[in-house]
This record gives sequence, structure tokens and C-alpha cells, in this order.
Amino acid sequence: MIQGIAGRRTPCQTKSLPARSSGSRPAIGLLLIAIAATLAGCAEPFIVMAGGQLSGEVMDPPADWSAYVDEEIIQLETRPEDPYSVNIWMIASGPDLYVATGDDPTRWSRILDENPDVRVRIQGQIYELEAYRVDDVEEKTAIGAEYVRKYDVDDDDNWVEEGQLFRLDRR
Repeated sequence: MIQGIAGRRTPCQTKSLPARSSGSRPAIGLLLIAIAATLAGCAEPFIVMAGGQLSGEVMDPPADWSAYVDEEIIQLETRPEDPYSVNIWMIASGPDLYVATGDDPTRWSRILDENPDVRVRIQGQIYELEAYRVDDVEEKTAIGAEYVRKYDVDDDDNWVEEGQLFRLDRR
């Protein structure tokens, strides 16, 4: 220890600090948990995290969805009484709009079994639609091929044909 005048330690004199420990890791972990909890409380879906009610101007659905054929991701809101929304891939094919999931049900696909009313947000506009499960093999094959083309899905692992496909129709 360095001594100052009259043997007293001065404010500028310090002990050497110990090597940095991993004590900051729990703090970083808590910060990440706080950020995730904050995002989970948001109404809008965020990347892979679900959200609640979507915001935007409600519009009449178009007669033809071709203007949205290049949209990669849309937001799908289910269960109007307690909104649950997700970001999802879609296929726009003329008068029809489709969303799909694998053969294992997801939270949103189970909700659609109970209540088919959905809202979709594309480019900030909300469309109120009704989801119908597609079981027709030809329709599933055609839309599955569109998913392969649009999203570069492996044709041998085309999860749409084996999964759940929903056509979103006007209410």
C-alpha cells in the first residue's frame, strides 16, 4: 500500500484491482431476459416472437392478391377475442391468399380449428378474412410448388404438401 503524507492513504492512491471475473455474465443474462419480456409484451409480432392485435387501416380485401406476390412475410392475427399474431410466409395466387405450417400443429393453426376468423396485415393494411383448411391434393401440390419456388424450399422436403395449408378467403 502506498502511503501519503503522514502515513495516510490519499484519495488518488488505490489498491490494484483483481482480474475481471465472469460476474457480469448474470447481469447480461438479466438484461437479455428483460428485453425479451418487453418485446413479448408488445402487441405486434417481432421476428419469431408472437404478438397480439395488429394495428393498421382496415381495408376491403382485394379481388386479386397479385399485387402482393413478392411479399416475403405478412402478419397473421387469429382469435379476435384474444388476438394472437405471428409473422408468416404466404403465397398470393390470383384471387387466393395462402399460409401454411408443417404437419405438426402450431399454436395459430390450432386456434384456426376453433375460430377461422383472421386478420392479415400486408404493407400496413389490415384485411379481415376467414381461414379454410385446404385438403384438396391438387391445390396443395400447386401451392406447395409455389412455396418451393418463392422461398427456395427443398422440393424433396416440401413440408406444405404434408403439412397444413390454409386459404384465406373474404368473410
